[in-house]
Amino acid sequence: MNWLDPQQILIQFSGFATLAVSLMVYVENSFVLTSFLPGDSLLFVLGVTLAVSGGEYWRLAMALLAVFLSAFVGSQIAFETGVKIGPPLFERRHNWIFNPTTVNRSHELFEKYGARAILLARFVPIVRALVPMLAGISKLERPKFVRYNAIGASIWVVGFISAGFFLGTIPWVKLHLDQLVIGVVVLTSLPLPIEIARTWLKLRAQRRFAARE
Repeated sequence: MNWLDPQQILIQFSGFATLAVSLMVYVENSFVLTSFLPGDSLLFVLGVTLAVSGGEYWRLAMALLAVFLSAFVGSQIAFETGVKIGPPLFERRHNWIFNPTTVNRSHELFEKYGARAILLARFVPIVRALVPMLAGISKLERPKFVRYNAIGASIWVVGFISAGFFLGTIPWVKLHLDQLVIGVVVLTSLPLPIEIARTWLKLRAQRRFAARE
């Protein structure tokens, strides 16, 4: 079975689709090494599967709750891993990457862009497992991360599963599901680069303004 193909995965697990997706979402969000799994497209295809297999709203509600908990707990595990490995990794080694200054700068970054960084990372494959760990390493306050994590997981899970559920009964969607899955992957990779470009343009404008004074 191709573990990068969400349709194959859900066909393989059929009646246990929600459980399979919940487990995969947990693994994808918990560990950087498994962050290549198709989280976004998997949620969308799960929504389509729920729609075409009956469309009962109670099944949708159960799926939303189960997958949300998996996504939230997974990112929390990544954060706690960062908290644990951060001090020995950055305090015992003193080179240009591993040093206390790097931790302090990362902490300032999350203090300034914390909510935006964590929310945007939720929609970018691989990055959504990396950013929670970096937040833990940079000593972001746990209550803040829990809040951002809950908001991001809610938007991510409800958005993608609901989109698949309410669009899944449309004939055109059924016929072009492969193309839609690819589109989902592409679109979810755009927010972070756009935010980086926006910040760069803003800094560039500020420097030009300062140079004129």
